[in-house]
Amino acid sequence: MANESVLVIGGGIAGVTSALKLADNGFNVYLIEREPVIGGHAASFCCKATETCSQCSVCLVPEQILKMTANPRISIMVNSEVVGISGGIGNFKVDLLQKPGFVDPKRCISCGICTDLCPCEPQKGIYLPLPETVSRSYIIDKNRCLRFKGDECNICQDNCPTGAIDFEQKLKELEVSAVIVATGFEIFDARENGLLGYGGYSNVLTGLDLERMFSTNESVTLPTSGECPQNIAFIQCVGSRNEYSGHGYCSQVCCKYAMRFAKLLQYQNPEAKVTIFYIDLQTAGKGFGEFYEECKETIRFVRGIPVEVYEISPNELEVKYEDLSKGEIAQGSYDLVVLSVGIAPRRDSWDLARVLNINLGDYGFFDTQDSLDSNRTNVGGIFLAGTCQGPKDIPESIAHGIQAASKVIQALKARAI
Repeated sequence: MANESVLVIGGGIAGVTSALKLADNGFNVYLIEREPVIGGHAASFCCKATETCSQCSVCLVPEQILKMTANPRISIMVNSEVVGISGGIGNFKVDLLQKPGFVDPKRCISCGICTDLCPCEPQKGIYLPLPETVSRSYIIDKNRCLRFKGDECNICQDNCPTGAIDFEQKLKELEVSAVIVATGFEIFDARENGLLGYGGYSNVLTGLDLERMFSTNESVTLPTSGECPQNIAFIQCVGSRNEYSGHGYCSQVCCKYAMRFAKLLQYQNPEAKVTIFYIDLQTAGKGFGEFYEECKETIRFVRGIPVEVYEISPNELEVKYEDLSKGEIAQGSYDLVVLSVGIAPRRDSWDLARVLNINLGDYGFFDTQDSLDSNRTNVGGIFLAGTCQGPKDIPESIAHGIQAASKVIQALKARAI
């Protein structure tokens, strides 16, 4: 197995973990990511610790990514996607399309000359991403760059001291022994459930909105007034457990992040009242049952299904819900409503499944050959890692990534015997 290579498709936490496991076992790894930066969704999530750690595991993400970027056995290619594959286990030939990443991370020394000289104002067309993306190089934003607005501007390219800037698209072929698919997930668009008010009422937010607010400001305020919310409702299973929308599964993560956010909001404002509307609570996981019991001391849990959210005034929202414990329709008034949006399969999963000739399951996640093996696909030598196979939280995605890499090692060892 000396000098064998493995392709990992996807630069989220599952793909990163798989790449590290393989590299630590002597494999050369190509990790490709279709976005300009690696890290996936989890790289932008916030720490939810209060006076104690909430075990959200967000802190593990940048640690793993930094380990990977420092590993000489791992080659990272961003703005890249698989467009063709042939062969089989031990001798796959993979065609990659490298879209213009514009900045080669191997050559970029982060000197900042390009940003200083960029004529785009007020926002520069080339810049260093936010720290949580864990990118080592600058990126070009096509929405800002004058070159993509029709101007003949090459200032950054002409003045880059290392020749890191390239506007050309390229095809590349890789020879690898196995493939791990770790393309991640999409977050359900809450606008699809119009009755819950997202996109129409400013004080109706999603869990992802809270992630961004806490990451940026380390606090949450009402969009309408800038004040701290005093009465908050979390609505669970938005985009999950709904066969009519094609999402009949549980997303596994929503109950956990809602309770962690609820505690964080009360830590920020001890006077805040929090209600969580749920169908069934998922409290599996190490120590989470105890955390739930702790939450019940200060958080109101209502087993009910909200059917509509409407605005009474700019700072007051009415939630109409079916109270399942009482068998009646009830209403409650809140100044902030948070929709716990679930995990959805990527809309482009079908395209990659067609290229790799692997199967999709009923809900659009990649399917496995054996229901007892969550990593192996119907194609020998192609394995799955993370949420592309189904909903998982960060620790589960890390474990699944390690498991996928172990299955690759086992398969290649068996082939070599």
